[in-house]
Amino acid sequence: MTPPVERGRLAGLILAGGQSVRMGQDKAQLVWRGRSLLDHARALLLATGVAAIHVGGRPQEADGLPDSQPHAGPARAILDAARLLRGRFDSLLVIPVDMPLLGPDQLAPLLAGPSGQARHWADQPLPALVPIEPCLALDHEDIHSIKRLLASLDARALPRDGATSPFSNINTPDALARLDADG
Repeated sequence: MTPPVERGRLAGLILAGGQSVRMGQDKAQLVWRGRSLLDHARALLLATGVAAIHVGGRPQEADGLPDSQPHAGPARAILDAARLLRGRFDSLLVIPVDMPLLGPDQLAPLLAGPSGQARHWADQPLPALVPIEPCLALDHEDIHSIKRLLASLDARALPRDGATSPFSNINTPDALARLDADG
């Protein structure tokens, strides 16, 4: 039997290197409930017990990682993080910065399976658990989307109950306004 994910060998990765074109401003710095979306994401990962938190695409942050090709997309940011963090961690718990309604209930099942197996929710590529070593063996030039990355890793899609709200991305000013209106 393969052991479960070891929290001491698990790094959290927040994807925050996008251009925020539809939002018109940096989504990571948007304030919701008194904190930036980046701070919400950090707090969520801390609540899961990850050993360290890193922010993809933000080398200026104390916990930031550079992108090898800025704005090449989240799959490339995940592969870059795997390359940079190899040897220190076994897996990455990956969340986007723009899903402030995510909670520990959506992340815990990703960590419950065997170590070394990529996992995500069905019809939802993020959040995801991504093992580092298998990422290093992939042809990085062939991976242009998270769905392709997860397929290349033979990721297990966990069944969902259909609730979409925790998995909703905040991509536009209207989406942020609805989030503020709902609470």
